[in-house]
Amino acid sequence: METTSAALPALPDDVLATVLGRLPTCTLAASRCVCQAWRGLVDERQLLLPRLLPHSVRGIFANYIDHQRPHFFARPASWTTVGPQIDGEFSYVVAAENNHQGRKQFKVEDHCNGLVLYRDDGRGDLYVCNPVARQWVHLPFPPKEMGRRKSRAFLVFNPATSLNYIVLMPSHDLGKEIWLTNEHGDTEWPPSRWTWCVFSSKTKRWKERVFVREGKAAGTIADMLRVMETVSYVTVSPWRYAAYWQGALYIHCHGEYVSRLSLTDLKYRIIESPIDRMEWYNKVRSFLGRSKEGIYFAAIHKCHLRVWILNEWHGRTQWVLKHDRVLKPRDWWSVAISYQQINGEGPWIWDDFYGNGKEKNGIDWSSDDDDNSIPTCDWENTKHGGGEYPGYLVVLGFNPYKEVIFLASHSVVVAYHLNNSKVQFLGILKPSTHEFGVYDSFVYTPCQSLRRHGL
Repeated sequence: METTSAALPALPDDVLATVLGRLPTCTLAASRCVCQAWRGLVDERQLLLPRLLPHSVRGIFANYIDHQRPHFFARPASWTTVGPQIDGEFSYVVAAENNHQGRKQFKVEDHCNGLVLYRDDGRGDLYVCNPVARQWVHLPFPPKEMGRRKSRAFLVFNPATSLNYIVLMPSHDLGKEIWLTNEHGDTEWPPSRWTWCVFSSKTKRWKERVFVREGKAAGTIADMLRVMETVSYVTVSPWRYAAYWQGALYIHCHGEYVSRLSLTDLKYRIIESPIDRMEWYNKVRSFLGRSKEGIYFAAIHKCHLRVWILNEWHGRTQWVLKHDRVLKPRDWWSVAISYQQINGEGPWIWDDFYGNGKEKNGIDWSSDDDDNSIPTCDWENTKHGGGEYPGYLVVLGFNPYKEVIFLASHSVVVAYHLNNSKVQFLGILKPSTHEFGVYDSFVYTPCQSLRRHGL
């Protein structure tokens, strides 16, 4: 009996996309090579993009006051089991750029979803880097007519929606403009139109973009001048970090207010700080970041830690107090000292540890199980003794996936859990060759290699 074979009918695109979306990442990537139709479907439906999103904290990049290169603070297990060791000094960038010889000052400028913005602070050169793959792109300078090349720059990258990234730099120093226009003290501030230089990896060019302010201003120029004349205001960075969330860039401006830049309609909005100006005058240190539920704002004064979450709906914004606690003196040291006595410096170390010929033994901590792998302590109920309370707390950043804030004082670094007030000792912040503190830090979440997209 003769039989005839017939080609199976092609599945509808929606059904095929559902099937392909259930495949493991490597298999899904390989499916793009089956035929042109499958490649187009995977790319058009962006099936691979969510797989590129980081899902865990790999470590912390930090810039030092007295050192010309940044460093990377992480658990050694991540350097062997999770992927290649992260070069916190970005020596692969410096070595490849011959024109860098003779210049010394480099720093991490920003981080967003696995990409790092790296800067030569001498000339102002900017690089977008993927530390996992040790890939980088050297950005061109913006045209001179667009403003200063050394303005603070911000990186935006969301692999869930696109593999393109953008870099934003304000065209002018707003602080300097305040002084130049101080004869108009009753003028609203910031201005109704804010000009930025924006670099797109898609066009590989800088363009000016004007963000138009919606809603009320933060105050008047006279208000800002009064703030700038205070000692505490001028001794900190004019930008107290930024965070990207759901299509908008949130920029912390001196603790006075937060600017929300919408990247879709080029509008910006002023969000009042949850702390008032009198607190800022009294040297309350504040920090903006992204954590599990969105945008978080932390304020520390002596041993008092407060954390708010930003709620937004129908154009309205509200800071909701998440955590309000006075950290106890003995609790801080008991957790650090008890762990040091057993394991030396701690489960996290700086990247120059191995460079000094040292080795770490018996440490294997995965961030996926960090709640249980390290002894925790309740800061209020601890009965142990231990030295004096540290007088200066620094926020190193937020964990984007858990309600955890990283804190440091006198070189002791801890992860503090906001939901239960538990503390985990991570390690000693100061490498042996550095005497002064960290002035910038960025919690790093790795992203997969993007070779075919220029990184």
